[in-house]
This record gives sequence, C-alpha cells and structure tokens, in this order.
Amino acid sequence: MKKDTLIITGAGLVIGTLEALIYYNMGKKDENGKFSYSLPPTKEFLQTVGLVFITSIATAYLTKGLEKVILTKSKPKLRLQTA
Repeated sequence: MKKDTLIITGAGLVIGTLEALIYYNMGKKDENGKFSYSLPPTKEFLQTVGLVFITSIATAYLTKGLEKVILTKSKPKLRLQTA
C-alpha cells in the first residue's frame, strides 16, 4: 500500500471505530436514559473493527481512484502549433 492509502485507511479505521462505539453506547443507555460508556463483548467488537477496516480500505481506494480521474481531467492539454 502507498503512504496516502495507509493514511486514509488508518484515519478511517480510527474515526469509524470511535463512531461505531458511540452508536453502540447510545443504544445501551441505562434505565434513567443517561449515556454510559462500555465496550461491546470481544467478538462483537472485533467484528465491528473488521467491518470498519474493510470499509476504510474501500474508502482509500475509492478516494485514490476519484483523485486520479479528477486530476487527469483537469490537466491542461498542450497543443503545439506549427507555422
């Protein structure tokens, strides 16, 4: 993997995992409706991290592909004029 792909994948993995943990805990409010923080069971947590990792890799490659398409289209084409 290239450096930029690793950066995008890593950032996506960290942010995606934190987001998943927030959603997990939002669904686990206590009886009083207060937010409390806990980790899911190990198996569920590893499944979540695995899924986030896969989507982070897909995001990195999609970003790289879109960047390549956009940069290719925006490059000016030089035309040589002959007299």
